Amino acid sequence: LHNAISLSNEEAVKFLLLNNANPNLANGRGSTPLHLATEKHLKPLVELLLGRRSTNVNAKDEDQYTPLHWAAQSGDEAITRLLLDRGAAINEPDGQGRTPAHVACQHGQENVIRVLLSRGADVRIKGKDNWTALHLAAWQGYLGIVKLLVKQAGADINGQTVDGRTPLHLASHRGQYRVARILIELGADVQMTTAGLNTP
Repeated sequence: LHNAISLSNEEAVKFLLLNNANPNLANGRGSTPLHLATEKHLKPLVELLLGRRSTNVNAKDEDQYTPLHWAAQSGDEAITRLLLDRGAAINEPDGQGRTPAHVACQHGQENVIRVLLSRGADVRIKGKDNWTALHLAAWQGYLGIVKLLVKQAGADINGQTVDGRTPLHLASHRGQYRVARILIELGADVQMTTAGLNTP
């Protein structure tokens, strides 16, 4: 089944599923056929796999990524919607505690963030070292996502990482000055200090 998906062979996938191929069997990376079809943006194959009631939409690979994490990372809005329609866990953490929203923010996938927010994603969840989706967007300099998270999603603009850094600290440190300016305009506290007593 993995090989048929790797070759984008829809007929072979149909044939194998009709002959009871296991849609949840993982390869050496822990990826199920659904992970693979999502990674490769093969929406028709994702639909075929999700057509089997036994397909686990929340299966995790070796990095603890679900198919929804892969769709979020690659910016595939259509597959994101499809997975959510079939019960994908919207706030499921990966091995680093990152939800699909974290991953979409880290990779600048604003279209997917909009879908996730419209379906109730919680952007206040803290991943490893207490990084939120807003910390990742500020660090990477994704201005549109930063605005969206603060204005529409209620992200904590002054949330601190384990070492005390706010999104403003991170944007300033990385030279993301447009993001820093917007954060200040939106109410970021310029006096907050990190564990090392540094202000932004």
